[in-house]
Amino acid sequence: MKKLVNLLAFLILLGGCQSGSKKKIEKQSGGAEETFQGNSIVRSVTNNVLTSDSLPKIKIKVDKEFKYIGKFDFEIIASSDEYPDDMIGKPVATGERLVFALADEENRIEKLFIVQFEGFLSTNDFMYNYNFDNADFIGKNKYRHNTWYYDGKVSIKENPLGEWAKTESFLKEKNLVLEDHLMMSRFVGLASEDRKNEVIIFYHEMLKKSTGYSLSEWENSVSPEEVLSIDSAFVQRSKSSFTIIKS
Repeated sequence: MKKLVNLLAFLILLGGCQSGSKKKIEKQSGGAEETFQGNSIVRSVTNNVLTSDSLPKIKIKVDKEFKYIGKFDFEIIASSDEYPDDMIGKPVATGERLVFALADEENRIEKLFIVQFEGFLSTNDFMYNYNFDNADFIGKNKYRHNTWYYDGKVSIKENPLGEWAKTESFLKEKNLVLEDHLMMSRFVGLASEDRKNEVIIFYHEMLKKSTGYSLSEWENSVSPEEVLSIDSAFVQRSKSSFTIIKS
């Protein structure tokens, strides 16, 4: 059965994780949670407000149901035919992911909220050449949007060095348990005028818990009308999970 067509081709790679010793996620506490600086860019998370002073300059208020878990850096290695042959195997971009989660008493993740800051290295001429003609404004910036329903283990197997493989490892270190089948709503915006930097907002829910369907059922048994209804409600929940604060 044909499903919703995704607006962007991308690799969103996520896998299930198994917990070791259980450590319950505490409720959100007040005060500053983390401030970090890299390449002269200062970013911080305080009371679920993520602040970035550049690339882009932005403040994102994340819904209070989420707990800030932490952040990790990553490197993107050229590995596909979209890059010149002489770049294959070499780093082309770097970034960082700031992760928020909602988990139950058993540390099973119910929702994830992730903000990714990414940029091509100054040593190359690559740019993010997205078309934003039909994109919507969120705050002062335009964001392209799409949804994705997928198997995290399969995604990690296909790209074991991708951002979601790193995310899975990061969550496992936090003793968080992730289901295999997920649904994701993604918002992509440019973070600099030269198009060498972007910001991506991800909102995830567990497919079975949210819809009652396994991925196989979702792909083969659900009517197109129900797919549209579920997807529409999911997108609205994702948009309600954050607010861009005017600076």
